[in-house]
Amino acid sequence: MDDFSGHLKTVQRIAIFFLSFCFMGWALAVNARPLFAGLILGTAVSWMNARYLAWKIGQLTTAVLEKSGRKINMGFITRAATSLLAVVIAYRFQEHVALSTTLAGLFFVQLATLLLGIFSNLRARKQ
Repeated sequence: MDDFSGHLKTVQRIAIFFLSFCFMGWALAVNARPLFAGLILGTAVSWMNARYLAWKIGQLTTAVLEKSGRKINMGFITRAATSLLAVVIAYRFQEHVALSTTLAGLFFVQLATLLLGIFSNLRARKQ
C-alpha cells in the first residue's frame, strides 16, 4: 500500500479500457450483444464497488491517523447489495443481458487489482 492512489488510477484506466472494448463489442457484434451487455453491467458495478471500498479505506485511514476512535465499517452490505442488484437486473432481462458474463464482470476490477499488486510487488523486488 505504498502507492494506493497510483494503483487506483491504474486500475481505473484498465477498467475504462475494458469497458470501451466491451462497448465496441456490443456495437459491432450484434449476435453477442447480451454477452457484452453482461460484461458492461458486471464491470461497471465492480468498478463502482472498488471505488466505494477505496473511499471507505480512506475514511478508515483518516480515523486511525486522527485517533478519533469512531467506528468505521467497510460497507460490505452496500457492495453486496449493488452486486445483487446487478445479478437481479441480468436475471430479469435475460434476453438483453447474459447472467454468466455479468457474474464474470463482477470480479473484473478485483482481479485486475490483484494482478496489478502482484506485478508491482515483483517489480519492486527486482529493483
